[in-house]
Amino acid sequence: MLHGEEPEQVRQIRSYSVALTGVQVEGLPPNCLIAAGEYPVVSCGQLAAQVGETMRLLYLLSADTDNLGAVCSSLAEAMLNLTDALLCSRVQQRENDGSQIPSVLAHRVRRFLDSHHREPITLRMVAEQLRVSEYYLAHVFKQEFGVPPMQYVMKRRIGEAQGILMHTETPIAEIADTLGFSSICHFNAMFKKYTGTPPGRFRQSFRQSMTHTEENKNP
Repeated sequence: MLHGEEPEQVRQIRSYSVALTGVQVEGLPPNCLIAAGEYPVVSCGQLAAQVGETMRLLYLLSADTDNLGAVCSSLAEAMLNLTDALLCSRVQQRENDGSQIPSVLAHRVRRFLDSHHREPITLRMVAEQLRVSEYYLAHVFKQEFGVPPMQYVMKRRIGEAQGILMHTETPIAEIADTLGFSSICHFNAMFKKYTGTPPGRFRQSFRQSMTHTEENKNP
């Protein structure tokens, strides 16, 4: 794992799945609602609560398809039409003002951070690269992922450092340099801040626990 999620940041998600066939949108392959490479998550905005209730109703009615199959089909078709309308609205908004939908921008930022997390990057550098303001970038990223962009980078670096410490003999100074820390002192301070223990002690504790486990397996 490159980094973990804090327990208070884990979202409670209810998921429903509806399978549809025979869908044909002009200009797209059969059974596709979006073009290849388009962001596949559609934000319902102010309709989110109503959409959730409709999906729940569809789920409940589907338990009796013999008697309510036609109703289920109508609801599924209505959800399909709504999804198509939301997708068209998204495209139109992008064409009209060139703005980026917050969730789409947040995932673009994360992909950029994932690709450059070992480099000495700053929020300003990311904002300039993606051509948005620092404030807006930080706002939409935290809203989507629960942490500020630079904290996300740090947590990823620390998570990666934990893996290297556990499974290799790489010197701590080399790990710090590889992961983009300005110095070994900075690495030590950040590692202790996020894990509660310095990297050297973390490695030692892990090895002791592994030795103890092996001894218990082979008394």
